[in-house]
Amino acid sequence: MRQLSLFGTQKRDAQPAPRPVASRLVSRRALRWGTCALLGGVAVAAAIWVVQPGTLAAVGEDIRAGFVSATAGAGMTVQRIDTSGSERTSAQAVRTATSVEIGTPIFAVDLAAARGRVEAIDWVESATVERRLPSTLHVHIVEREPVALWQRNQRLVMVDRAGTEIGAEPIGRFAHLPIVVGDGALPHMPALLDAMATDPALSRRVQAATWIGGRRWTIHFHNGLEAKLPEREIGAAWARLVREIGEHRLFDEPIAVVDLRLPDRTIVRIRPPEPPADNRT
Repeated sequence: MRQLSLFGTQKRDAQPAPRPVASRLVSRRALRWGTCALLGGVAVAAAIWVVQPGTLAAVGEDIRAGFVSATAGAGMTVQRIDTSGSERTSAQAVRTATSVEIGTPIFAVDLAAARGRVEAIDWVESATVERRLPSTLHVHIVEREPVALWQRNQRLVMVDRAGTEIGAEPIGRFAHLPIVVGDGALPHMPALLDAMATDPALSRRVQAATWIGGRRWTIHFHNGLEAKLPEREIGAAWARLVREIGEHRLFDEPIAVVDLRLPDRTIVRIRPPEPPADNRT
C-alpha cells in the first residue's frame, strides 16, 4: 500500500501564491509616475532657473505667486475679518489695524505682519491671526489689564502688571486704581500686588504706594494712614499690617504712621492734634 507523507503535503501548501501580474504592473506604474513627477518638478524648477536667473528664493516666489493666483481664482479671497477677545478695543479698530482689504487673496495675507500691526494697539497685549478657509480671516486678541496708575513727570498713566504703559484713553474710568510713585518702582510692583491680593478689602483702601530710595514701599491709605514696609519679606509685612489694623482698629484711631521695618516690633506714631480754630474776628 502506498503511504502519503503528511509533512510533504504541508510543505507544498505553505508555498506562497504567485503574485498577480496586474498587481506588479500597478506597482511599477505608480513607481514610474512618481519618479516622472519628481523629475518633472525638478525640471520645471531648473527651467525657471535657466530662463530667469536669480536666487532660489525668487524661484520660490514665482511658484508661490502662481499658487496664490490659482487659489484666488478658485474663490479663496478675504470676504470677512472676524474678531474675538475685544472688550475695550473696538472690533473695527482691530480690523483696520490688520491693513487687509476685502477681496485680497487669502494666501497673500502676511499673517505675522498683520499680527504685529494689531499688537501695536495700546490695549492689545497679544494677538493671533489665522486663515479660516475659504474666505475668512480671524483675529483673536488678549487685552492688557490696568492694575495701577503710574505717576511720571506729574502725569498719571495706566500700567499693566508687567509695567507696560496703556495710553489708550483718559484715566477717568480707572481713577479707583492705586497710584504708584517713584523712579524704578514698576519692576517691583508685581511683588507688592501679590502681597496686597491676600486681603482685597484692605487693598481697596490703598490710595498710593511710593517706592522709597530704590529699596522699599510706603503705603498711603485714603484716611491718611501711612504704612512703612521693610525692604524684604513684603508678603509677611503686609500680613502683619492686616493683623495690626484688625486687632487694634488702627483706622479708628488717630494714627499717622505704622512702621513695620523692624521684624520684631511695630512702631506706631500718633497723628498730632489739630490746632484750635482761630476765633478772632
